[in-house]
Amino acid sequence: MSVFAALGGVQSTSVHATETSDASAAVQFDTTFLRTDPKQTVDVARFARGNMVQPGVYSVDLWVNDIRVARQDMRFVATRDGQSARACFSRQMLEALGVDFAKVGAAAGAKLPEHLSAEAAEVVGKDTHAAAGASADASKQSGETVNADECVDLAATVPDATVDFDFAEQKLILSVPQKYMRNAARGYVPPDMWQTGVNAGFVSYNANTYHTAGAGTQSTQSYLGLNAGVNIDAWHFRHQSSVSQQTGQATHFDNIATYVQHDVAALKSQVTLGDGYTTGDVFDSVQFRGAQIATDDRMLPESLRGYAPAVRGTAESNARVMIRQNNQVIYETSVSPGPFEINDLYATGYGGNLDVTVTEADGRTKTFTVPYASVAQSLRPGTTRFSVTAGQLRNDTLETKPNFAQFTLQRGLTNLVTAYGGGVAANGYVAADVGAALNTKFGAFSADVAAAQTQVPNQSTMRGTSLRIGYSKFIDPTGTNISVAAYRYSTAGFMNLTDAASVRDLAMHGGDTNAVYRQRNRFQLSVNQNFKDHGTVFLSASAQQYWNHDGSDMFYQAGYMNSFKYGTYNITAGRTRNADGSMSNQFMLSTTLPLGHSQRAPLLSTNLSSSGGSTNLQANVSGSLGDANQYSYNAYGTYGSGNSSTSVNTGVSGAWRAPYAQMTASASAGSSSSQVSAGISGSVVAHPGGVTFSQTVGDTFGIVEAPGAAGASVTSSPGVKLNGHGYAVIPYLTPYGMNTVDIDPKGTSADVEFESTSEQAVPRLGSVVMIKYKTVSGRAALIRAPRLGDKALPFGADVVDGSGHNVGVVAQDSRIFARGLEDKGSLFVKWGSSAAEQCRIDYVLPKSTGKAGAAYMSVEGHCVAGQEGSN
Repeated sequence: MSVFAALGGVQSTSVHATETSDASAAVQFDTTFLRTDPKQTVDVARFARGNMVQPGVYSVDLWVNDIRVARQDMRFVATRDGQSARACFSRQMLEALGVDFAKVGAAAGAKLPEHLSAEAAEVVGKDTHAAAGASADASKQSGETVNADECVDLAATVPDATVDFDFAEQKLILSVPQKYMRNAARGYVPPDMWQTGVNAGFVSYNANTYHTAGAGTQSTQSYLGLNAGVNIDAWHFRHQSSVSQQTGQATHFDNIATYVQHDVAALKSQVTLGDGYTTGDVFDSVQFRGAQIATDDRMLPESLRGYAPAVRGTAESNARVMIRQNNQVIYETSVSPGPFEINDLYATGYGGNLDVTVTEADGRTKTFTVPYASVAQSLRPGTTRFSVTAGQLRNDTLETKPNFAQFTLQRGLTNLVTAYGGGVAANGYVAADVGAALNTKFGAFSADVAAAQTQVPNQSTMRGTSLRIGYSKFIDPTGTNISVAAYRYSTAGFMNLTDAASVRDLAMHGGDTNAVYRQRNRFQLSVNQNFKDHGTVFLSASAQQYWNHDGSDMFYQAGYMNSFKYGTYNITAGRTRNADGSMSNQFMLSTTLPLGHSQRAPLLSTNLSSSGGSTNLQANVSGSLGDANQYSYNAYGTYGSGNSSTSVNTGVSGAWRAPYAQMTASASAGSSSSQVSAGISGSVVAHPGGVTFSQTVGDTFGIVEAPGAAGASVTSSPGVKLNGHGYAVIPYLTPYGMNTVDIDPKGTSADVEFESTSEQAVPRLGSVVMIKYKTVSGRAALIRAPRLGDKALPFGADVVDGSGHNVGVVAQDSRIFARGLEDKGSLFVKWGSSAAEQCRIDYVLPKSTGKAGAAYMSVEGHCVAGQEGSN
């Protein structure tokens, strides 16, 4: 057996300590095999039950019913001597994890396990009474004062519940029968876990320059886009702007948006002050400068976002409910006898009827179907969505920008009906809308009527109405998806807010109000037909006409896509007719083919298109390189013919996603022109730990802090590595959801050890969260230190440092593997209580190379008799 095998048997074997461990599980070792000196006695009693969990605080991954819910420090308390310590759960903690003590009525008289120590049994007994409904009578009977911070024996309190601790993985697993858990939607994260984050600031930049030359002329265009932000407490300031410059023209600055945002958890909404967009749920979306409060569906669990019907039924026993959609199982759960309701189905596009099967305990089954089709306005039963906006219309084409206020409200009344409506009031304009969305077995319908009145300066008042109808349906037997079918008709006097503002502005400044096309009707349709192994056919069409302009805009497109043995192909044909009567046809054939059998093989894509009498053929080869796919490349060639001329063009481009920025470059040359470009994008983030350069960040991101761990990688963010100060920026995090961030220690120094390589974060929208990883800095060494005279140290003896911290045990041949050592110091070996049963190892480690990934040092020495040192 090697030294590492021995160490593994003592320190790193996977340990599963359960709440139901039995005293009979103890084993006895014959220490004869472990003695290197016949006069020594080796004490291995602490290993009689495997790797015992010692009392203390451990940082663990907490799992409840196969779902990881948190990573946190857990206190483990001692039970009877000789048994593993058990996790200490307070009643408050278990309630936060979803245990519903009101449902644990039968657990009040649960017998305490005999193996609990008297002290632990007293603690558990207090909370066992508290868990049995927390009734005053139970507290009186116990004669104890209930303390919410005391330990609850989950296995004794909740019938059939178990607790399992995997020591090697630092994974604490709770299994609680579903009937004793509170009903909570899948993916639910309690608002008290949402993180405001830290005060921080950032500037994201996107700079590029593009140079063209041809026909005796040259031109250079340069662009710099900026997105800056400052977070102070829960307020988030954002600014977006750009600067552009072209040869022969003046530099142009564009102020895109500036705003401050704050969320309101109680209303599941966001408050925006400054520049923004109105919601497009009821009225057409417009830009504004002012104030808005609007529902943010991201605050809901993912299983409650979008529309999906509630499934209701009745079970006669402990039954299993299975829900299928399009012959695929999308949900399965157990329910107790009586009525049940399942309201956390994930939204699945535009639906498809739900087939529900209830299997009773005796095997009997019953089935029923719940219609499922949705349109954009559909909401789940009991769900409300609202917005209130007040400010000035942002439209750079207007000389006079009107002030306006808008209110919208949507409410899911039942599985079948969603009601919605709203109103708009502006300078010289007022409008109102009311409608409903219906979910039926024939599909989902929506219909609403809007009325508007516009006061045109120096002209008469224009009044009108608009009817909008929508339809969506997935036809199960044929696999046909009518995803969008909408029709809108407006009378001559109806205008939306944008058109009304334009007409009023033209009238006030002597312009031609007929320059604003007033829409008469609009129609759009999108159909997808899936033939499974035989491909998919799609069709889309749209058309619109105007009151004050002849002709109509029309667009039709149809296509077929399928895959073959090695790739895919796509055929499309379309026709466009503009309002001036001009027509154009487009045809396209495209293919994609991997140039190899590996997942990272380059892709060859071809595209043949024809439009307006000209034909174009293009071929591309693209792929990625690097351990984290940080390098990407593309090479292409095109050939075009038409109008009695031909053209040939070739080009290459590439990108490098570095830890601190992303760089791009391209070059191309054709029959009469050439082009080169270069660009760089990234972010500079200021946070409590300093300033960190990173890839371009989103609105919500995180900062990894791991002292001394330079060179480690963030596996969830390709290309991101910790810098020399132990910081890295995670560019994107999902707001209000559980984000798991894993660290790969590969590339760090052997002198640094992670206590945890996985942490979780639940950021609020726009927040910057610090994700801290505990590291232990200190050198690692394999020390061989027999006693004087080359006498072997007792196998299994404890080894502590000068501060009394246990750093390991003695393995074969007097070898000790220790981590967290200083450059020089002393270790103490103890195999008994007397002074003769301990010795001291003085060591001096070779000078560190400082290289990441360097192996541990091997050191020779002796263990000499002496005082143990402080404990």
